[in-house]
Amino acid sequence: MKNASPRRKQRSQRRQRGVALIIAVVSITLLTVVATEFAYNTRVDLQLATNQRDEVQALYMARSGVALSRLLLRFQKQVDQTPIPNIGSMLSQFTGGGTTAPGGQQPASSLNIQLWKLARVDCHMLKGLVPGGGEGEEESSTPGPALHEDEDSDIAAALAEAPAKRSFGSFNGCFLSTISDEEEKLNLQRLNAGQGDALPTAMRLMDLLGDKRFEFLFSRDDANKVRVTPQDVVIAIKDWMDENKTTSALDLVSAAGPFVDGFSDEGSAYSRYDPRYEPKNARFDSIDELYRVHGVNDRFMAAFRDRLTVYPDQNAKPNVNTDDPLMMYMAILSAADPARPDPRLRDPVFVQELISRIRAARAFSFFGTGVADFVSAIEGAGIAVNPTIKANVAGNRFLGDKSTTFTIKSVGEAGSVQKTLTAVIRLDDGLGKLVYWREE
Repeated sequence: MKNASPRRKQRSQRRQRGVALIIAVVSITLLTVVATEFAYNTRVDLQLATNQRDEVQALYMARSGVALSRLLLRFQKQVDQTPIPNIGSMLSQFTGGGTTAPGGQQPASSLNIQLWKLARVDCHMLKGLVPGGGEGEEESSTPGPALHEDEDSDIAAALAEAPAKRSFGSFNGCFLSTISDEEEKLNLQRLNAGQGDALPTAMRLMDLLGDKRFEFLFSRDDANKVRVTPQDVVIAIKDWMDENKTTSALDLVSAAGPFVDGFSDEGSAYSRYDPRYEPKNARFDSIDELYRVHGVNDRFMAAFRDRLTVYPDQNAKPNVNTDDPLMMYMAILSAADPARPDPRLRDPVFVQELISRIRAARAFSFFGTGVADFVSAIEGAGIAVNPTIKANVAGNRFLGDKSTTFTIKSVGEAGSVQKTLTAVIRLDDGLGKLVYWREE
């Protein structure tokens, strides 16, 4: 029995050493997990903080793009108001020929140069405007004034101890801003204007929606089991804005105007949706509101979103200086005489040739294209022009060559974060009235 006791002690000691090893391994494992989790959380927190910093920088990059675009549009308004002399009239007066307007002088026209199309608004443009912008807070390399050896040493010491000058406007990241003219599109607000202004817009909207290229949009039911015609959509847009509760009727040949009040409930079409809702009976606040109009779906908006607008003033006229061939075709139809329709305007080949001729004339126009130049190009092709436009080119209600409403889309980028701002500006005496604002 005495010999068994030492053996028990040895086994007990071995057991104790095994437990201690297990405890040590478990402790090291727990500490490793805790340290790894702590390091992971630290990296996540750092990345979140970095993303938040980049998000703020990207947002203000985008805001800088909007602000710089508004400044450019301010210059654009000044250019639009710059008169240019009638050179032909001046030459005729020197040569002793020609006629003058009542009062003895020819009316002066104005520039039609579109600065917002010529300039690229981005961070590189800002760097050019702001000395040292975007280069970081580096010390100025401009040498200071030289001192003569006999000048006061205290002044030299003070200049040496003065802090170095730093650049103004330094930033990280970049932005790109694009400007588009809202008055080059069809203004749906004009459908609710006076009958004289509503008729041209209703006719052009019917021409646009009835184009053969878009027949497939109205040939089958949409997701809500609704099938409409172009005329149904035009009436639905008008009923969404007008103040009455009855459905309108469309008559494009009536002298009283294109829309006539009917008797049925204009909200009946919306009662089939889930949930049900009613027409707004007020003006549109944004182009996205069109999605709520009966007959408008995703396919419709994909085809016409960039050609329709609701932001300009109700009396704003379509601008002839558009680059969209389809909208240029709409302007040609507006300039043509409705009493003498030309069948060639329904020929795609002839229309394409006419558009090419107008673009060529625009390319060689130093002062930009005005309504008179646009009408002259159409007359040169043998198309009869609306006599109302010829009688008063500047004051007609069909076409214009100046715009006051623009959409600014600015994308700011910092690190891996992008922020997009969309602003609609209507020019006034300042940097423009903000009509619509959206952050993405």
